[in-house]
Order: sequence, then structure tokens, then C-alpha cells
Amino acid sequence: MLMKRRGVHAGLVVKGEEGALSMTTRLRSATPSKGLPVNYCSGFHALSTSSSEIDGVSRQSFSLEVNAKDYGFEPSDTPRTDRSVTKNIELGLAALHGQKGPAYDRIVLNAGMVDHLLGCDGAEDVSVALDRAREAIDSGKALIRLFNY
Repeated sequence: MLMKRRGVHAGLVVKGEEGALSMTTRLRSATPSKGLPVNYCSGFHALSTSSSEIDGVSRQSFSLEVNAKDYGFEPSDTPRTDRSVTKNIELGLAALHGQKGPAYDRIVLNAGMVDHLLGCDGAEDVSVALDRAREAIDSGKALIRLFNY
């Protein structure tokens, strides 16, 4: 609601693993816990046709649980081997250099799903959005963007 009130055209909240704000490829726990499941996403994005209109912007709300396995990702535990910030940076940079594995998969899943859920141009189809994320990493464009940031 705060995003809508500020005139944001798209917004996304993710309930990740262990309080994180990113999706995981880990399988959902067999024993249900209280609250929302891991990879629960809720948000809204602007539309050209109206579902509801606030401040003159047509928005569509959504909420869903993303199951990474449905998109071809193999289940994996959190790729970090310890709680070290340095180790997490190393894993992320290795993935952005194209090293395949759990960290790479999680980056692709998050980048592609976020683009898709927020309604980015060219990401209307989830598989296309995931392929775009892979191409950005594999071509080196994602790493260049990060370093230019």
C-alpha cells in the first residue's frame, strides 16, 4: 500500500528463506510452518487495461508461491557455506562470471521472476524472462552492469 500511495507503478514483496528477500531453489518444507511459505510473492504492476485504478494508473495485484522446480531448477540448499559476507560475495561474483551452480540458479530465478512479476517489457512469458537473465549473465552484461553501478 505504501508503494501505491507513493505512485510506484510496480511493487513486489518476497518472503525468502531465513528472512531473506530473495527466492530460493530449495524445496518447500514437508511440514507446514506458521505464516507464509518460502518464495511467497505478493505485489502489483501497471496494466494498459484496468483491474483497479489508483492515481490514474491501472494496476493488477498478484500473490503466488514460486516453486523453482516448476521452472526447471534443481532443488538445492542455500549455496553459502557459512554466514560470511565475503563468502557470499565470492559465490555471487563467481555466478555472475558464468559459474553454474546453486548461486547462478538463484540469481537467474530471482532476476527472471522479478522481471516477469513486475510486468517488464519482454518478460511476459516466464521462460523468456529466465532466458533473458541467463543471457545477461552468460554474456557478461550483468557483471558489467554491477561494476558500473
